[in-house]
Amino acid sequence: MFCTQCGRKFGETDNFCAGCGAPRSSATSPTSEATDPGIDWRASTDPRLIMNHPEVRARVEKVTGANPQSMTAERFYELARPVMMITGAGPAPPLKLLKDVALPLYAKFGVKSHTELSQGFRNSFGETLAAVFCSLASRSQPVEDIADATDGCVVTSKMASSIWSWEGKMVVTLEARPEGTLLKGAITVPGQTSDWGKAKRVLQDLIDDVGKYRDTPATG
Repeated sequence: MFCTQCGRKFGETDNFCAGCGAPRSSATSPTSEATDPGIDWRASTDPRLIMNHPEVRARVEKVTGANPQSMTAERFYELARPVMMITGAGPAPPLKLLKDVALPLYAKFGVKSHTELSQGFRNSFGETLAAVFCSLASRSQPVEDIADATDGCVVTSKMASSIWSWEGKMVVTLEARPEGTLLKGAITVPGQTSDWGKAKRVLQDLIDDVGKYRDTPATG
């Protein structure tokens, strides 16, 4: 939930906004209130205005779920356990033990995988951010937070677990530049040393999606 006064995200137990003091009862989800359709979102650098603009929301709704997700690590593990027993590989430890004990323990000791990719686009900040929202929606990756940054914003999402990796934290940074917009993507998976290239593929999908969903820049 986000504050309607300043856009700051409410904590799970916050009754009042930590940014401006507005009550939680006035909170809204990032897409619950539309922006004035007359505003030029392409020229804007306000991520919440862009996200809530009717035209951007329509684009996002059109592509939501367009790219089916692969099998999760949890489902793979559930199916693999009985197979391991039948083939004599021995009993596998319970999934809960891995997720709730082993992974946090490894993460505590600094074990993690981290992947970064970046790409510049000749589109405006608003056009690029709208394309990022479309990419995340098309791949069922929720927007968990949006924070302002110098000349841009930081969007926090997550990489879903798969047979290659557990769930990871995905951070997308957009920076407005005179020649266009710079996109930087990073994914961190705590508790494991390698994701077998999964994070790199997810970030490349994001970059490819932005190229597909963005407006074609005008040429002089």
